[in-house]
Amino acid sequence: MVKELKGTNSGEMIVAAIYSLSQKIMMLYSRVVFRETGLNWQDWRILRAVVALQSCRAQDICDEIGIQKTHVSTGLARLEERGHISRKRNKGDGRSRIVMSTELGQELVACARPKLQELEARISNQTGVGDTGALLSSLETYQKELGRLLRDAETG
Repeated sequence: MVKELKGTNSGEMIVAAIYSLSQKIMMLYSRVVFRETGLNWQDWRILRAVVALQSCRAQDICDEIGIQKTHVSTGLARLEERGHISRKRNKGDGRSRIVMSTELGQELVACARPKLQELEARISNQTGVGDTGALLSSLETYQKELGRLLRDAETG
């Protein structure tokens, strides 16, 4: 049994390796983000999405970064309190508000970007990954295939 778990074909070992890797990378990024911005990882991801989307709803942010709406709403409240975003009533839908980044929020993202790019380069160089675009493409393909397998398992 132990021999099976150590095999290179063990799905459990692949899952464990991916999970461990993702946790370590997230911790590295979150430490740099906090040091550079004072924001936690989740709030940083929300702010980055708002800056990228420019004018959006909370649901758009959820769709963009895959965080539940309750967490996005809480993060938006913190970001608004710190002056990084503003929200106004959505004239097209009275139930939602339009979220926009402030100049302060845009500056924060711009100031942190070089440090994060430096971290990405260091991670790529240390791991021998080289072309992160190719790695991301492979991971996205793998993610899509796993999603298909998951859907098949739910219906089958």
